[in-house]
Amino acid sequence: MNNKINFDKDNYLEFNDFNDVMIQAFGIGCSLCYDPEISFVLKDHPKPIGTLIKEQEKNLTDNEVEKLIEKPIQEWQKFEDINFDKHVPTFLCDECWNQMI
Repeated sequence: MNNKINFDKDNYLEFNDFNDVMIQAFGIGCSLCYDPEISFVLKDHPKPIGTLIKEQEKNLTDNEVEKLIEKPIQEWQKFEDINFDKHVPTFLCDECWNQMI
């Protein structure tokens, strides 16, 4: 592990994204090892995109989904960029989590 990583286990929550949409659609993974089995996410994160879609409680067309997730994708990218600059992992898998704590 890189010694420059800023980690505080109290700053993380369990990652729940309905149907793992962010992993499936955007290929996100652990910020340290890139494993797609994400278990934890940094607090104060934007709403997971799968959860956002599920909350609409209706079937959306592809165009409606694209419009709905356009801003959240930008919010996640900004969140990730800020964390990257601070050497703070946004997402962690179980293995990296266990090595950090």
